[in-house]
Amino acid sequence: MKYAVYVEGKAEMLFVADVLMKYSGYDPSKIGFQCITLNKDDFEFVSYPIQGDVESSESFYQIVNVNNDNLVLSKLKRDIPNLISQGFEIIIGLRDVFGEDYKDLCQTQTIDAELIRDMHEAHLSQLKYEGADIRYHFAIMEYEAWMLALIDNYIISKGGAPGEAFASVGIDYNSDFENTVFHPYNKVQKIFNSIGEHYGKHEGDHLSFLSFLSVDDYEDLRNSGRCASFKSFIDSLL
Repeated sequence: MKYAVYVEGKAEMLFVADVLMKYSGYDPSKIGFQCITLNKDDFEFVSYPIQGDVESSESFYQIVNVNNDNLVLSKLKRDIPNLISQGFEIIIGLRDVFGEDYKDLCQTQTIDAELIRDMHEAHLSQLKYEGADIRYHFAIMEYEAWMLALIDNYIISKGGAPGEAFASVGIDYNSDFENTVFHPYNKVQKIFNSIGEHYGKHEGDHLSFLSFLSVDDYEDLRNSGRCASFKSFIDSLL
């Protein structure tokens, strides 16, 4: 089975690779993947992370970082016919809700579930192609909402206490972050700062965070009832 996964940034690309590595038990015969950064319209292959290959892996994923939330849809529309011709059977898109298009439509800083559903339906309606199973996902409001739900081990590793770290940035630790935190990226930055670390979507920042996560952590969130957009994406990916 061949999958193409288009995401909006480097953090999301590294996250997808981490999920695939850990769920496969780092076994390249089960899952292989190659990461690609899209620079304008040129594919630039990323040397790490990488696992397996299209010939020897039971399932192979091509993970493409398009470097902009608003480009996920347009690049998918452009590339899907070619991906289908190359034998990709499942094509997945992932982007944040929080972006210029959402802010243009929602004049107040609120999480508008009805608007988000309308945006998703409008985007998905543009991805109707025969010959592939096309799945399109929003991270609500941002991928960093998922980070907030997975960050406990990282905070503890740096000598912090999760409850205190969340309280220090004004977040209800027990809430469903995708429904309560309008701009999760800023909150993740502040939590990192509160424990003496830095988060700026850089590769090293994110690889450090991911190193403290296991399949059990992903499964706990997947089955927790929190961050429904996380469960939806993982269910599609796996």
